[in-house]
Amino acid sequence: MSVQLAQRERHWVGRSAVHWRRFRLLLIGGCLVGLVVLSAIFADVISPYSPYDIDVAIKLQPPNRAHWLGTDEFGRDVLSRVIHAARISVKVAAVAVSVGLIGGGVIGIAAGYFGGPVDMVLMRFMELLFSFPAILLAIVLMAVLGTSILNAMTAIGIIFIPGFSRLARAATQDVLRQQYIEAAHTIGMSDVRILTREILPNIITPLFVEAMAAFAYAVLLESSLSFLGLGAQPPEPSWGNMLNTGRGFMDQAPWLGVVPGMAMLIGVLGFNLLGDGLRDVFDPRLREAA
Repeated sequence: MSVQLAQRERHWVGRSAVHWRRFRLLLIGGCLVGLVVLSAIFADVISPYSPYDIDVAIKLQPPNRAHWLGTDEFGRDVLSRVIHAARISVKVAAVAVSVGLIGGGVIGIAAGYFGGPVDMVLMRFMELLFSFPAILLAIVLMAVLGTSILNAMTAIGIIFIPGFSRLARAATQDVLRQQYIEAAHTIGMSDVRILTREILPNIITPLFVEAMAAFAYAVLLESSLSFLGLGAQPPEPSWGNMLNTGRGFMDQAPWLGVVPGMAMLIGVLGFNLLGDGLRDVFDPRLREAA
């Protein structure tokens, strides 16, 4: 009896270790993303001060009991500004990824399903956009559209369209090789019904996983644009413009650059780990390898 109990315990421990290895990225990434998203949603509640309150009498104070992460050159609380900056990053990333997912998904599905001239024209245009470096394309689009958060969302969303379109096209072509698609054509099902009822449900998972990974890149692009002065404009807090300000005070007040940098690290790392964890869970080949 004791031998069977020991075998069961070893079996349970072994299965727990396998499940932990399989889902650890998902759990760690989910915790980090949850921290950033909850900070963005409840920024007004958890911030100890307003991110816009100026008090030059306490400017450049190091971390202390009143201001846990110190104050900036205008006496504003750094912790409050970092928390509110998370709201901008999450909002920009969510809108930009949605634009890229919807736009790229429609283009990729159309190219993969209809093929021929439609495929050639759409994908050559996507390859043209994809050939530009992302940050350079974002700067060009911002120069055309103007400097604002809304335009930053649009520019980053346009950058994501080629990647999503290529993924959607490949997934659509893979589904088209399945026998149930041939059966749908045989019984006279319309193209619209095939696309919405047969193809879209079967490609939504890889697109969703890619969207989670794209969040990390969207946060980086938004911070880069704000760092260059093309995204959020002062006094609106953004991790990018806080980094830009902090680099001028690294000798005098290093926390001004370190704190937003660490916040960006947590956000980007969390979304990356979450995307990798979802890919491990939903990709059958990776699951079998595990």
